[in-house]
Amino acid sequence: MNDAMQSPVRFGAGNSLVGMVTTPAHQVPATTACLMFNMGANHRVGPRRINVKLAHSLAARGMASLRFDLGGVGDSDAIESAHDLQTRSVHDLQAAMDLIERMMGIRQFVIVGMCSGVEHAVSVAAVDTRVLALSLFDGFAFPERRARWERTLRRALAAPAHPSFPGKAKRWLLRHLTGNPSAKPLPGFLTEKQPPEIRIAWFGAILKRLVERKVDLQLLYSGSLHVCDRDRDQLGALGREPFAKALKYQFMRNVDHTFCTAEGQQIYVQTVGDWALACARSASAERRSQTSGTSASPATAAAERPLCGAYVPQ
Repeated sequence: MNDAMQSPVRFGAGNSLVGMVTTPAHQVPATTACLMFNMGANHRVGPRRINVKLAHSLAARGMASLRFDLGGVGDSDAIESAHDLQTRSVHDLQAAMDLIERMMGIRQFVIVGMCSGVEHAVSVAAVDTRVLALSLFDGFAFPERRARWERTLRRALAAPAHPSFPGKAKRWLLRHLTGNPSAKPLPGFLTEKQPPEIRIAWFGAILKRLVERKVDLQLLYSGSLHVCDRDRDQLGALGREPFAKALKYQFMRNVDHTFCTAEGQQIYVQTVGDWALACARSASAERRSQTSGTSASPATAAAERPLCGAYVPQ
């Protein structure tokens, strides 16, 4: 921890949101900061404290960050009830950006979204131009028929040897054969699903809009959740869209969904850290170019800014 300083903060409407600001201990922070928040109903530290480890790594390399709980999760209070969950989450993320702007004067952000947090991350990026980059881990996936069959086969072959197999098999039988209500999923926003075609259309439209705005996008998929990947399988039909060429896509075979292994944690922290810092350097170079007068206008510079990464072949 000698490379980082940490400060607990309360912010947002009524100081209802709770977070932790992590800054470099021995250097001025970069002019881009990172935001991290909940993965589902998990506390802001993330599974296996992965957000803490990423924050410390970024601070050691010169980038400040804020990890915080969305309203109603972890230590943050739920005081906003007039809107749906997605709108409330957008407001919370904007409040986090406002806080860092007041504290450090930083107006550009990388947002790290995991699992259900991916929806909130892309939603705020679509409406707030302070977001210059998104790292999205195990979010929306649309594997097509071949990939689904291969995934199912591999899971079926591996399942009997997994310690959780007996319990899962019993619950599956209760749910599908006996109609036991106690075996059915609990109601709530964590289990409700939209039809696939609606999710694909919504996610594809937002990705296209963000790519056109030159927002850098890193899409990461774990080996444990998705099992196999040959040709950007998790994007499905979206992978054939012209805008998909601008996405940095990586299938992380040795990383599991909840970062159970030290190897997986190290791979994830290194991958996201390298990418976030590359985005920050790109944005900083663009600002210097504008200041020196070599760029015609901010809009032109943004349109010409190179993306931090494209397809990573596996």
